[in-house]
Amino acid sequence: MNLIKKAKMQEESGDIDAAINTLKTELNNNPKNILLQIEIGNLYALIGNYEEASGFFRRSIRVFPDNKDVMEALCFCLCEIGNKYQYDRRYSLAEAAFEELLQYQPKNSDYLFNLANAFFSQDKLDKALSLYQKSLALKKDENTFNNLGNTFRKLGKYNDAIENYSKSIKMNSELIHARIELTHLMQNICDWKTIKSHFFEIKDHIKNKKNGKISPFTVLSMPNIDIKDQLNVANMWAQQKKIKAFSPKSKLTKQKITIGYLSADFRNHPLYYLIYDILKNHDKNHFETKLFYSGPIEKSEQFDLFNKLECKFINISNHNDQESAQIIRNEDIDILIDLSGFTRNSRSMVAAYKPARIHINWLGFAGTMGFYFDQSLCEFIIADEYIIPKKLEDYYAEKVIKLPHCYQPNIEFRPNISKKSKEDYGFAASSFIFGSFSQSIKITEEIFTIWMELLKNTSNTYLWLLQSNKLCQTNLYNFAKNHGIEKKRIRFAPKVDFEEHIVRHQIVDLFLDTFPYNGHTSTSDALWAECPILTISGETFSSRVAGSILTEIGCPELIMQDKDHYYNMALKLYNSQSDLIKIKEKIIIGKKNSNLFKPIEFCKRLENLYKKLLI
Repeated sequence: MNLIKKAKMQEESGDIDAAINTLKTELNNNPKNILLQIEIGNLYALIGNYEEASGFFRRSIRVFPDNKDVMEALCFCLCEIGNKYQYDRRYSLAEAAFEELLQYQPKNSDYLFNLANAFFSQDKLDKALSLYQKSLALKKDENTFNNLGNTFRKLGKYNDAIENYSKSIKMNSELIHARIELTHLMQNICDWKTIKSHFFEIKDHIKNKKNGKISPFTVLSMPNIDIKDQLNVANMWAQQKKIKAFSPKSKLTKQKITIGYLSADFRNHPLYYLIYDILKNHDKNHFETKLFYSGPIEKSEQFDLFNKLECKFINISNHNDQESAQIIRNEDIDILIDLSGFTRNSRSMVAAYKPARIHINWLGFAGTMGFYFDQSLCEFIIADEYIIPKKLEDYYAEKVIKLPHCYQPNIEFRPNISKKSKEDYGFAASSFIFGSFSQSIKITEEIFTIWMELLKNTSNTYLWLLQSNKLCQTNLYNFAKNHGIEKKRIRFAPKVDFEEHIVRHQIVDLFLDTFPYNGHTSTSDALWAECPILTISGETFSSRVAGSILTEIGCPELIMQDKDHYYNMALKLYNSQSDLIKIKEKIIIGKKNSNLFKPIEFCKRLENLYKKLLI
C-alpha cells in the first residue's frame, strides 16, 4: 500500500501518531518532498505538539517563503509555544519564540503585545514599554493600554500609568482588571478625587458576579468591600481551569511529620519578622521542615538566614502551579502551609492539586482563599478567637482552627529601645506626635480626614507618616491644606534599617492604626517599642488584626468599634498624659507575660495543632 494513502487512513481513524510515523518513513525515502514536511507539521499541530510542528514548517517556509498558509501555520505554532512558555514562567524562552515570530510578521500588533508581556515579566521595562507603544500604534486595544499602564507604574511614572488605565476603561468599562489596577494605584498615591466611583463599580461587579476576576489582595484595603464580598472575590479568583488533583495520600505511617511552608517571602520581607523563629524552633525529633520558595532571588541577610535553616530549601520560582504542586508532592509533605495566599509571586492554586495530606492558609494573606469549585482551596485557616469569632466563620471557605492566643507570631530578637529624644528627629520636646508607619495604600480618605480633625482640634501636634512616593506626599499635603492644616504639621519618616525603624517608634505618643486594613507587623513593631496603638475593628480579617494583637498584649481598651469612638479616644489620650502612661505600663507587662514575643512557646502550641490535625 502507498505510504501516503496508509497515513491518510490512519489519520481518518484517529491514530495521528501512527500517521506521523508513516509519513516520516516516506520522508526518509523522499527527503526533498516539502509537501510531506507540511503535512507532518499539520499533524503535529493537530495533536498540540507545536515544537515539532514548527520545525517542519520552518523547513517548508525556506522553500516556499511566499506560501501564506505555511507562514500562518508556523506563526500559529510559535505563538502557542510562546504563550506556553509565558504561562510556565520560562520568560526568556517565551521572549525567543515571540522574537522569531516577529521576524515573519513584524507589524502584527498581537505578537508585539505578546513579546512586550515577556519583557515585562523579566523586568525589561524599557523594552516592554517600547513594544506596547508600537502595538498601540498599529491597533488600539484596551488590554494593551492596561499593560502599558502596569509598565509605567513599575517605572514609577504614576501619572502616565493613570492615563493609560483610564484609556483602557474608556474603551471597555467592564474591563475589571484595568479598573482594579487604576483604583489600587490611586489608593497608593492617596488620590481620592474620583476614587469612590471606582469603588462603586468594583462593588457592583462583585455583587452581580460579572465576568472578569479581581485579585483578592487588591480589595483588602477598599473601605466599601465587606467580608461577604471578599469571600465572593476569592471564590471567583479560584475558579480557574478544572484541575485534576493528585490521588489522596495514604494515612500517615512515618514517625516524623513533614511540614511544608510555601511562600514568596522567605527574604527581606515583613514575613521574616513573624515566621523565622517558628521555623528555627521546630522540634527536629518529631518534625521535618521543608521550605518552598516562589519569590525573587535577592541578596539580603534575611534570604541567607532562611537558606541556612536546618531544613530543606526548595526554589520553585521558575515553576508554574502544576509543576510546583508536583515538586511538593514528591517531597511527601504531610501538612502544607501557604504563607502567601493571593499575594505577589505566590503559588495560590497549588492547593487545588492536593499535593499534601492537609493544606492550611495562614499568616500571609488576610482573608479566605475561597472555594475551588465544590471544595475549599485550603481545608483549614489558622486564626484565634478574636480574629475570626464564631459569628464570622461562615464567611470563610476553610474550616477555622484557633490557637489559644494571637494567631500572629513574632521573632524574639528585636532591637533594644535606645533612648532618643523628639529633638533627635526634629520635633519639639513638648510636642505630641501622632504616628502611623503603615503603607500608603492602607490610608483611606475617611481615616485621613479623622487625622486632620485631630490636628485641627489639638495644639502642638504632628502627624508622622512613613515616607512613600512623591505623589502620595503631595496629595496628602494638598488634602491637609484643604482642611486648614499647615504642611509643616505632617512629617514623613524615611525608610531606614530595622533597628532604627523600631527605635524611632518610642518617641511617638500615640500610633493611629489604619482601617479597614490594619497594621500587621507594624502593630507588633509599635507595641515592642511600648507605644500605644489605637485601632478600629471591623468584620474582615484585615480589619481585626491589630485588635487580635492588642487583646493578646492586654490592651483591649485601645480597640474601637467605629470611627467616632476612634476619634474621641485619640482626643482623650492626647488630653490625658496619665492615661497614656497607664497604657504604656500595661504594654510593658503584656510584652513580658503574653505570647506575643515568645516564638518558642508559640511553636510548641502550633506543633500540637499540627499533630491533632493528622490524627
